Amino acid sequence: MKILLVDDDEVLIERLTSDLAAQHYVVDTTTDGLLGWEYARSTSYDLIVLDIDMPGLDGLSLCRRLRQTGYVGPILLLTGRGSNSDKVEGLNAGADDYLVKPYTLTELTARLRALLRRPTVMSSPTLHWGQLRCDPKANLVTVADQTVVLSPKEYGLLELLLRHPDRIFSNTVLLERLWSADDCPGEETIRTHIRRLRRKLKQAGADDMVENVYGMGYRLRPAPPAAEPELPQPDPSPEQAKAAAARAAAIAAFDQFRPILSDRMAALRRAATALNQPPLPEEVRSLAQGAAHKLAGSLGLFSLTEGSHLARRLEDWLMQPDAAQGGEFTALVDQLDAQLAAGPKEISTPPVESRIVPLAVPLRPTDTRYRVLAVDDDPLILAQLQRLLPPWGLDVVTLDDPRQTWAALEVSPPDLVLLDLDMPHVRGVELCRQLRQQERWQTLPILFLTACRETVAVYELYQAGADDYLPKPILEPELVNRLFQRLERGRLLQTLAGTDPLTGLANRRKGTIEFDLLLHLAHRSPQPLSLVLLHLSPDLASAKDLMVALAAVLPTLTRQGDAIARWGSQEILIGALAPAWSSPQDALGPPLAQLLADQLRSSSGNLDLPLGFLLGAATFPADGHTLDRLYQEAIHRLAPLG
Repeated sequence: MKILLVDDDEVLIERLTSDLAAQHYVVDTTTDGLLGWEYARSTSYDLIVLDIDMPGLDGLSLCRRLRQTGYVGPILLLTGRGSNSDKVEGLNAGADDYLVKPYTLTELTARLRALLRRPTVMSSPTLHWGQLRCDPKANLVTVADQTVVLSPKEYGLLELLLRHPDRIFSNTVLLERLWSADDCPGEETIRTHIRRLRRKLKQAGADDMVENVYGMGYRLRPAPPAAEPELPQPDPSPEQAKAAAARAAAIAAFDQFRPILSDRMAALRRAATALNQPPLPEEVRSLAQGAAHKLAGSLGLFSLTEGSHLARRLEDWLMQPDAAQGGEFTALVDQLDAQLAAGPKEISTPPVESRIVPLAVPLRPTDTRYRVLAVDDDPLILAQLQRLLPPWGLDVVTLDDPRQTWAALEVSPPDLVLLDLDMPHVRGVELCRQLRQQERWQTLPILFLTACRETVAVYELYQAGADDYLPKPILEPELVNRLFQRLERGRLLQTLAGTDPLTGLANRRKGTIEFDLLLHLAHRSPQPLSLVLLHLSPDLASAKDLMVALAAVLPTLTRQGDAIARWGSQEILIGALAPAWSSPQDALGPPLAQLLADQLRSSSGNLDLPLGFLLGAATFPADGHTLDRLYQEAIHRLAPLG
């Protein structure tokens, strides 16, 4: 199980981490409340421990924010304040338990174990699979009463699979759940531990328990059926009803694009007809190959997996056509035509036990939606992405011309980019390489959607800087799984690297370092240091575009060497050593007011929202000698822009 410990007491962190690691827990630690928030929104934790008095974001505020955004796991508050009113305030903020300093390490770890034993629903504390029993309290695994000796990581793998029997865990997710953020093992580490776990379970009699889902990860196989009478089958479940609705939507989308599909089939038909009078004209062959390539990539998203495979075979044939085998080509075209004529409604549904179960979507702040930029010259792919992804919290911006990518990146910076490999004007590989050459986009997750599986081509993708590739045809569950794996991993990496993912500015962690350096220089010079706080009055959901616009304009209003950081969800902090302007209002007020007016004109849907700025400033040494004191003074002086 994985625990997040947020406390600015480094001695406590070191001792508690060591003790919990000995009990098979994985622990991530941070001494800053705001960074703790970034960790909590980037990774799933089974328990979170918060100190109340912390820099950045105090424990009570962080606890409230976690509860408001959907975190349902246990939270333990640590504090030196022990009055009844303090305890009531902590519990009202959403904490499950409250521990007052001083306390012993034994008491603290006992409280943690007690919280982890509390189920979110009434269930047995012992985990079962056939004759296998796993007792989390004792860290004991038995098969038919025979003890199975596992290493801490092997035990963690088994417990995680047992607690989520219907979920597929990719290598990336397993690394995040079972290793701390400070460890950086490779995916081969997961495969090694899975092999060892399978071998030990097989020796104990629990054979074939962990299943490898090709291209997706690992999950628990269904447990052997118990010897008891079968119950009558219930009415269709909500999940089955949802699947039926999704199928109806897929059929509607398929019917919408029948004309395009018919045009592509017509190109294949022309090639089949031309084979009766060889040689096959190059123009006819090229158009037919392009049509087959696009069909191979798009039909999987309509659940026409067999049709996609047929199109791939046609594409391979057209790469090296052989007139002597023209009859085989024509037969494949006939089969594909029949598949398209039938449509998604005629495709048989796989049995329940073989159906791929989508990865559970990680809990995210309710006001956060990820932005995905999809660049593909196939309108069917783009339309399907726009249909499939928004219900998962993924807003899709589509481009059918890769030359428009740079403009789209500036207008609406994405959280992830999906690229097609073969596109006119600019190849996806070259576009990926150009993105990686820009510092701002070096940590942006980039995935390829491609029907190409050749080793050389795949190697080229990774060499250009791609994070992953999704071979077409691809089904919705795998697509959603892989996107969320990269999005959550990318957000954490950006946080640890010091870059705010929305604006490209320094995040609070990196900004603190830069501001402390300026303050150190101001102490030594001596010379004044102005700290300017820019606060956006609307909520984050409606201020995203405004925050991005601010990040673009502020570097032009400050000097090289000044520090700019996104300090909070609605705050930007600027540090200027011996500034040339007399006051922040005089220097920044007019251009920011103009920016606000331009933003309101360009966003007609936001005209009724209370968009605006509050500006506050403090100066060293007159207003304080520490970063925290100057920041608090700037808050007290916040005033409307103008």
